[in-house]
Amino acid sequence: MTDVKEEWPADYGHYGPLMVRLAWHSSGSYRRSDGRGGADGGRIRFDPERSWDDNTNLDKALRLLWPIKLKHGANLSWSDLIVLAGNVALETMGVPMLGFCGGRSDAVDGRDSRLLGPTPEQQAAAPCKVQGSCKEPLGSSTVGLIYVNPEGPLGRPVPALSVAAIRDTFARMGMGDRETVALIGGGHAFGKTHGPCSTGPGPKPKDSPLNPWPGTCGSGKGEDTFTSGFEFPFTTRPLYWDNEYFNNLLKYKWQSWTGPGGRVQWRVSSSTPPVARAAGGNGSQTIGMLTSDLALLEDASYLSLVQLYASDMKQFDVDFIQAWYKLTTRDMGPRSRCRGPWVPPPQPWQFPLPDPPTRLAHFPLVRDRLGSLLRSSPDTGGPVLRLAWRCAATFR
Repeated sequence: MTDVKEEWPADYGHYGPLMVRLAWHSSGSYRRSDGRGGADGGRIRFDPERSWDDNTNLDKALRLLWPIKLKHGANLSWSDLIVLAGNVALETMGVPMLGFCGGRSDAVDGRDSRLLGPTPEQQAAAPCKVQGSCKEPLGSSTVGLIYVNPEGPLGRPVPALSVAAIRDTFARMGMGDRETVALIGGGHAFGKTHGPCSTGPGPKPKDSPLNPWPGTCGSGKGEDTFTSGFEFPFTTRPLYWDNEYFNNLLKYKWQSWTGPGGRVQWRVSSSTPPVARAAGGNGSQTIGMLTSDLALLEDASYLSLVQLYASDMKQFDVDFIQAWYKLTTRDMGPRSRCRGPWVPPPQPWQFPLPDPPTRLAHFPLVRDRLGSLLRSSPDTGGPVLRLAWRCAATFR
């Protein structure tokens, strides 16, 4: 995490925030509507996912992991490596992790993500006429975003308008209010946003496979990195695990302004705003927030959780690590599929198969009764066969 490479310098001298983002975005594509998405398969390496706007510059994170993948070869799937990198990143920055479920296998291409969009298959199966207002079965209100538009619904920077979008989008991932606030606060405990100019990150991987997102601001890397178009750190200690994010939300008055990337973001309304202090690059910057962050103050349930985590770090620890494990493992199915030395006990959302009953029916007698039924009502045979077929055909 601290072996900084010249070809892609680390914010504050630490790749932790970048690897957390990689694991989050690889996992966060999961949707409850049909179980598609998620980290299993490592499909963030392929289009359409690798060219999503929310995944800008994550090709650099994959490149940094390449030597580890090369060393271990087929014994280490990309999908396991991505999630484990996120876990190690969190550990090195002070998060007490719940565990790690290994055993993912890699997809050979991105075909299983085509219904996530943007693709002709997605448009045919789940069209979205207005980006920002997409409905289920799509996993986000905007195709190509893991979460919501951070500037506000349809780009309107009104925090109260983001509340419904946040709750809806996280629900599509199978998350409740508690998990939602814990994940937002945990993710924004680290790192910074990137948008030092208004000219953007450059062409996507699907348009420039050999040199995607080269950046159009100066060198395109380090302090010139363009990712989201916003530009600020969330806390004054962007490499340390704490609950400062929640305290900052409650403590300061916030005002909107248009940042250097041309997008509306929020800063502390004070002549002496807090400044992020960390070793490495990115200089000294005042902290900021997104419209979607301030939305947590506009809803009674979200606000109560912000207040809880601001005052109770132990509870924040517990809720975040459980939500993170769910985020990165939900698509793996039952715990019996997990491998490795750090697998936690079964979680409620893993839906393990129940043990078979110890007492079974007398099947010869059942068979005889079924035979009698079908002989007495010959027209029943077709519907019964169709029932059995449809019951079995749900398997995938």
